[in-house]
Amino acid sequence: MKSKTRQILQFSIAFCFTFAVCSAGWASTIGKSEPAQSLTAARISALPASERGEWLAYLKHSEQQEKLDRSALASERQGIKETPPDPSLGFSARSMPLDREASWYGSPEARHVADVIVSFQTPAGGWGKNMNMSGAIRARGQSFVPDNSNRLPSPGDFDAPRDPSWHYVGTLDNDATITEMRFLAKVQATLPRADGEVYRTGFVRGVRYLLAAQYPNGGWPQVWPLEGGYHDAITFNDDALYNATELLTDVSEGKPEDAFVPDDLRNRAATAVANALKCILAAQFRVAGRETIWGQQVDMVRL
Repeated sequence: MKSKTRQILQFSIAFCFTFAVCSAGWASTIGKSEPAQSLTAARISALPASERGEWLAYLKHSEQQEKLDRSALASERQGIKETPPDPSLGFSARSMPLDREASWYGSPEARHVADVIVSFQTPAGGWGKNMNMSGAIRARGQSFVPDNSNRLPSPGDFDAPRDPSWHYVGTLDNDATITEMRFLAKVQATLPRADGEVYRTGFVRGVRYLLAAQYPNGGWPQVWPLEGGYHDAITFNDDALYNATELLTDVSEGKPEDAFVPDDLRNRAATAVANALKCILAAQFRVAGRETIWGQQVDMVRL
């Protein structure tokens, strides 16, 4: 029997899809998308006094972590005559298949992918998007992410980077981070403790990343540490919030592939899941008192 958590998660996704299909023929304009706002101290100051402390702490943690991430890369590049080229763009999910027979995840091919995954994990514990994880292991000083800049930008592009050299450095967009974690979990399950430890460590770092990235109200931004603008909004698109909640549900329930996660993190994962469900329910649009659908993104402080 499905848990209540999974039922709510799957219902929210199915309801959004059904509504979109049924309403495809509607031609009237009912609103206009406005650029999402960044999470800032000024915006936090408008929250009730009882909520400001945890939000300010969250923002400070994000800012500190970005500095640590940048510093780590800068330290690697000291003494390097020529900075390695950015990793090439790729179809991440295709390079990290999650539907193979269990025995395949102990193969040299799968272990190479797992080694590449670990090498590209950011200091914060997440991963970038649109990467070929079956390619070469990350070189010293190489960017953690490929160039994800929009090749055909338009005026008012929501996805315009604050810093083109630091874009999507840790994200849930395009199934990133969650796919890497699930692949590592499958590989470590086939290996003796010593051989699989590096992959278990990477997975646990990923759990800590998800817990750190979760907003105080239970949602997740698209990018963490925060990048600003559109990337700071609570993101349902690409199943970002759904995937994070489902993975942490597995961790909290001690699923076989995740059973190595320490008890304290399993307990924290359970709390994160409960908060995420509150966020999902709070984000549902209500029209004339009737619960309807969910948007692709939700402003984090207006929820």
